[in-house]
Amino acid sequence: MHRSCSQLRPETGFTLFELVLVVMISSIIAGMLNSFIRRPMEAYRDMERRATLVDVAETALRRMARDVRASLPNSLRVSGDKRSLEILHLADGARYREDPGTNPTTSEDHTNPNDWLSFSGDTQFNILGRLSHLDPNYGQALTAGTRLAIYNTSTNVYTDAATSANPGVITPAATTITVTDDVDEDKLTLSSSFEFLLRSPRQKVYVIDSPVSYICDLTGETITRYGSYNINATQPTDPGVAPLSTAASALVTNRVAACEFLYDPGTPSRAGLLTIALTLSEAGEQIRLFQQVHVNNTP
Repeated sequence: MHRSCSQLRPETGFTLFELVLVVMISSIIAGMLNSFIRRPMEAYRDMERRATLVDVAETALRRMARDVRASLPNSLRVSGDKRSLEILHLADGARYREDPGTNPTTSEDHTNPNDWLSFSGDTQFNILGRLSHLDPNYGQALTAGTRLAIYNTSTNVYTDAATSANPGVITPAATTITVTDDVDEDKLTLSSSFEFLLRSPRQKVYVIDSPVSYICDLTGETITRYGSYNINATQPTDPGVAPLSTAASALVTNRVAACEFLYDPGTPSRAGLLTIALTLSEAGEQIRLFQQVHVNNTP
């Protein structure tokens, strides 16, 4: 009697023991691979997080340093808790005309006393050349709140500005400024007479567009920039109170764990030095950066 083909075919498949053995070996291999892969991946994520924090901090520090370098000499002030910084931000600067000078042609002759700054109550005067950063519409007043300052030597400029001191080093808020074309120079016209208190040895006049504040809020873990508000005699530090509550604001950075502004105003022969210390933190990672900014206080 012959056996059928099905009876002669060998049995296929695997036993339960073999299945359990394969699962156990696979688990051991997976565990070993996980220990080798997990740590490098965690290290990569940590490194990426630190790099992001450093980039964010450097961007914030550069932005603050740029504003400080574009500030009115001797206008930088820091709050008592060292978490707030304020400056008077410059839109432009020039040299004012103090005398007729030497002019090549009659059309450029500036012998008219209205072309000079007399320091005895002026409503108009010329600058040497043109404003270099502002692009004024000739004959139209500059943006409300724009002021002129000459030879500021201290942070008393805030008091002068807030009280509209006349004579003083800065024009009052109510005084508008208009720029007109005077052949080869720009002429600045004030809406009311103003007497600048001191002459500048280098004939410098500054155009201020707004005060600017940087406020470090450790509760909210942010640094915020405030601008376009009225100048106050006392430094504003509370964002919830005027003038900062109604000011234009922009977030500079978040994730702030600590920050500090340290300022050495320097001397007439040595520039001031601002040191900014900033600590950012995220998911247990923390980085601390410093930025030092030389402040030119020569008025």
